[in-house]
Amino acid sequence: MTTDRRIDDSDAYSKFRPSRFSKDGGKWYFATREGTLEGPFELKSAAEERLTTYIKIMASGFMPRNSTLSIQTGGSPKR
Repeated sequence: MTTDRRIDDSDAYSKFRPSRFSKDGGKWYFATREGTLEGPFELKSAAEERLTTYIKIMASGFMPRNSTLSIQTGGSPKR
């Protein structure tokens, strides 16, 4: 069975919490459970799409829970 939520998520699940998204300097960002702030994105819809990808990667089981993975939009990787 394929799901877009983590195994330990309860059935009462909201795909995106409004508090995950923020706008600063005209750019959009999203916060992750792992404590990273991802962005910047020109449009909120782009941030939402990237969050969907991030959730799928984290739910896949291939990334450890304590990973500091950051999905970059381009340019230099974070160090």
